[in-house]
Amino acid sequence: MKSVLVLSWIAIGNVPAAVAELRARDLRPVLVSNLPDDPHAGLCDDHIVFDWDSEELSALTARIGERGIEPIAVVSMVEKLIEWSIALTTHYGLPGGGASRAVLASKTLVREHMRALGLSDIKFSGDPRSVDFFPAIVKPARESAASYMVQRVDDRDELLSYLKHLEESGAGGVELIAEEFVPGTEFSVDGPVLNGRFHPLLAIEKADHNDAKHHDAGLSFHPPQQSHVRDGVRALCEAINTLCADRGLDQIWLHFEGRSSQDGRTELVEINPRAGGFHTGIPASIQALYGIDVIAAVVSMALGEYAPQELGPMREQPMFGNVELEAEEIGTVEAVTTEADLLALPGIISVRLSDGYRVTQLNKENFFLSLTLTADSVEELREHATKALDTFEYRVRP
Repeated sequence: MKSVLVLSWIAIGNVPAAVAELRARDLRPVLVSNLPDDPHAGLCDDHIVFDWDSEELSALTARIGERGIEPIAVVSMVEKLIEWSIALTTHYGLPGGGASRAVLASKTLVREHMRALGLSDIKFSGDPRSVDFFPAIVKPARESAASYMVQRVDDRDELLSYLKHLEESGAGGVELIAEEFVPGTEFSVDGPVLNGRFHPLLAIEKADHNDAKHHDAGLSFHPPQQSHVRDGVRALCEAINTLCADRGLDQIWLHFEGRSSQDGRTELVEINPRAGGFHTGIPASIQALYGIDVIAAVVSMALGEYAPQELGPMREQPMFGNVELEAEEIGTVEAVTTEADLLALPGIISVRLSDGYRVTQLNKENFFLSLTLTADSVEELREHATKALDTFEYRVRP
């Protein structure tokens, strides 16, 4: 059987779904992860243990060669592993390699490229200590997930205090970027890139976004309802389309986030070459709207053979919403209410419950429950979400 490398870090990466899709295609999944006791290893035909933080590419390719594995594709859905995926596909001459995608692995490179193309005038710096614009957002330049280490600073004292905190906590060596904070409403867009053209499928308005913690919060929904958000989505999609054409991107799924203000300014927040988080219900909504299985699409792209029928314009009906619940104390989540209980409630079409979720740090989003809903209006979505959250019972055990 032909082998496909499935990359994972700390047991994340949608491995079970990717493996199921590979097996449906009679392909041999080989897990590459940093955990010797990875819980998903048993799902795969082989497991290569590799430390993403301290080892070199040559060590990984040597291990792959020692197993007699000749990969035909690399499947990766972890932002931290973007550069590793590009390095592996380039090394083996597989789809997804080459220099064109490298810009997407660095938030600083994206900013520089957007500015060079005349697509953005946001202030930013790869040297946070030099920042003279506030408020600013400080975050990792090459790796972040669940808003990990993302911090808003409103003046220079807050900036220096946060940088000192990072140093004292052992994160002083992380490459950072500082960006101008753009006021307005946050949104996200998902879709595939084919032959240099981005095809937007889902646009989500984050109406209740927590700007203080820079975390997702409350209800988000597709399609956007506020006119400045709808205008911002169109403007940013055009900018991303220009970026994709300039880089010659193909066979890649993009999830990007932006902010749009009522005075008409729209800026990119960040862009990731992966599908939007499964905890946000994005894949479930895309499946319902278009009949597109996002995992199947990502695997097809890894094989370089994704060729859907005409995607057409973004569909706006029916309306979909998502609401998440975040644990805000250290400990282990124990759910009393079950997924089946929640699915029986009005408007709920998908539930992702991580019973037993372990909260080890509070400087990132710790969502353990995500509900995808459908309704005829935002008001009805809120009613469904309120009922579901009022029904849900859980505790956090120290």
